Amino acid sequence: MDKKEILEEIAKRHHIILDSNDPIFAVVTANELIFNDFLSKADKLFIKHKMDLESYKVAILKELKDYSRDNHELLKTLLRNETDLSNQIKKEDNSSTSSSSLNIKKYIAWFILGQVVFLFLGLIIGLLI
Repeated sequence: MDKKEILEEIAKRHHIILDSNDPIFAVVTANELIFNDFLSKADKLFIKHKMDLESYKVAILKELKDYSRDNHELLKTLLRNETDLSNQIKKEDNSSTSSSSLNIKKYIAWFILGQVVFLFLGLIIGLLI
């Protein structure tokens, strides 16, 4: 708002006629300076917070990637162990047990592995959201 608009609004609302050199405009100028300084500081703070959030995002994504890699290795080890165990059980029980019980054990092992993978994917999706 310029001085003319301010003078007209004051005259209209309060029925007071002020001069354009009235000292009240020193307050208006001071308010403008303070407000501009506030906006400048707020912009700088916003940029800083935005940079902080970006660095947090990068750190979280790095941790998630490391966690994913570690779990991938654990899942590979688990699968390898389950496969070895299934092969060992198959060799030991080949003559004494029927193939249906071996298949049940295989299905249980795959079911457990599937649950672990499902939970892991859910964790990743949850962290990314």
